[in-house]
Amino acid sequence: MLKIAIVENEADQAELLRGYVMRYAEESGVKCQAVIYSNGLEFISGYSPGFDAVFMDIRMPLVDGMEAAERLRRVDENVILIFVTNMGQLAIKGYKVNAMDFIVKPVSYFDFSLEMQKINREHDRRSSDYIWVKAGGVLRRVDFADITYIEIIMHDIYMHTVGETLNFRGSLKSLEEQLDGRSFSRCNNCYIVNLAYVTGVRDDTVVLETGDELHMSRTRKRAFMNDFTAYFTVAGGSR
Repeated sequence: MLKIAIVENEADQAELLRGYVMRYAEESGVKCQAVIYSNGLEFISGYSPGFDAVFMDIRMPLVDGMEAAERLRRVDENVILIFVTNMGQLAIKGYKVNAMDFIVKPVSYFDFSLEMQKINREHDRRSSDYIWVKAGGVLRRVDFADITYIEIIMHDIYMHTVGETLNFRGSLKSLEEQLDGRSFSRCNNCYIVNLAYVTGVRDDTVVLETGDELHMSRTRKRAFMNDFTAYFTVAGGSR
């Protein structure tokens, strides 16, 4: 899924771009989600990495697009940034914040769809949807979407998936690095959870749709809840 942020203070323009995202999704068959922010301050306040691309207006109240982009780059160097503006001369400064491109208003669907194609190609280049693990002497390909949670007992990894549990020797830290930037988060030192399967959090317990209940440690709780909130804000809780 492509997760797109639209930062635009003009409601009609924001809805136009959101409509373009949905049209591209329908025509291309690529799942897309668009989240609208009405100004740069709303977007950057509490920002957490998770978007594939940001369409950013430049001329906005409170925090303009260029300042928002500069602050964005302090916390996320990788998200694709595209300026949408009627001020082409300012968009040229986008190199300072590593903007991929800019579109001049009024935005046509043709121009917008070309940018979406670039985003989709870059998304495919950056990511794969599976991980290779060696369990029971056999090298296995496991889709990220099928992993419900991963636990470690001593030095044994137990990767719980929709259909089975795979056991192999390894490091939870190494797996965490491979899963970085995806819908996974640690709820304690023993568990990495796929947030797509979380149905609720009760006190210090993470409840999964599989029926599993995992303990959440006090030291990990804040970071986990931030990840949990960000996931459902950006992805709408869907997988």
